[in-house]
Amino acid sequence: MNKPTSAMAEAVRNLRTGILLSSVDRSPRVIVITSALPGEGKTTTTLALAQNLTAMGRKVLVIEGDVRICSLGLYFDDLPADYPGVAAVINGDHGLAEAVVPIAGYGDLLFGRKVAVNAADLFSSQRFAALIEEARASYDIVLIDTPPVLVVPDARVIAQQADTVVFSVHWDSTSRTQIQEALHQLEMVNIRIAGISLNRVDPKGMRKYGYGGKHAGYGGYASYGSKYYGN
Repeated sequence: MNKPTSAMAEAVRNLRTGILLSSVDRSPRVIVITSALPGEGKTTTTLALAQNLTAMGRKVLVIEGDVRICSLGLYFDDLPADYPGVAAVINGDHGLAEAVVPIAGYGDLLFGRKVAVNAADLFSSQRFAALIEEARASYDIVLIDTPPVLVVPDARVIAQQADTVVFSVHWDSTSRTQIQEALHQLEMVNIRIAGISLNRVDPKGMRKYGYGGKHAGYGGYASYGSKYYGN
């Protein structure tokens, strides 16, 4: 947000463009972000996309789909202590409009609170499907941050209501086998991903793969982008 012309900001714009153009029929509006394992950058990716899309003038809703951990609130200070949470909306205790927390630069956020019921069962309900339909009617883009595929089934359940899925991978960390197994689990329930987002890339580590030779830097193409990117 502070460096809108930086290489990182351009990378987010590239990701946004790839997602919005991933379907030949219609631009996806409900987008799930998931990963194989924890710590692969999916929440950061979700918020980066929310910021970017909001800056474009889109009306954005971010839904915390991980009600087991509920880590989205850790990214923001001074949140109201009494926000209802996504489960309260699904259960009908609160309406969507009164449960969201507007945050400048990111849109509306529907945070999670830990629940006593099984999370996968909660998101399998018709009430969750109704929530997504209401969100479609009220927002241009809905981003859902979900738990990792190899840990719990929640992402596979939530993705049934989505238009597409972005699969986050911790660069040079997550194994090929783990990625393949996670993608296979998504395929088994007829979920197709828009593509893979490589996160937490080490610019120095890129050099050993020969991207750009001695000039390799951010994304392996720093020498080409130096005239385009700000600091």
